[in-house]
Amino acid sequence: MRQIRKVFYLVFILILTYCSVGTNEEACKYYLERDYGNACLGLAIGYNFGEENAPSRAIGINYYLVNCYTYLKKKKECEREENQYLPGLYGMNLIVGSPDYIFRR
Repeated sequence: MRQIRKVFYLVFILILTYCSVGTNEEACKYYLERDYGNACLGLAIGYNFGEENAPSRAIGINYYLVNCYTYLKKKKECEREENQYLPGLYGMNLIVGSPDYIFRR
């Protein structure tokens, strides 16, 4: 009976905090997608639309270019072999889009 209670508490905590247990590689990629996920898409869209000589277009392209490069570099770091075997926690955010939804007004 005590074992069932411990499992229940663990599941309750995981549901309450929207956490998922996985490898360090999965956790690293999750947070990377959250922070830089649309950087390469923004680069492609920004390059194809807008006036060619507009300064704001150049600034936007440079911003997304740096973020896309950072995303690809950090993704390669996430895929190291030792990260496949280390445990990691990461958020699911299935029900609500952001983990700090309670504190936003």
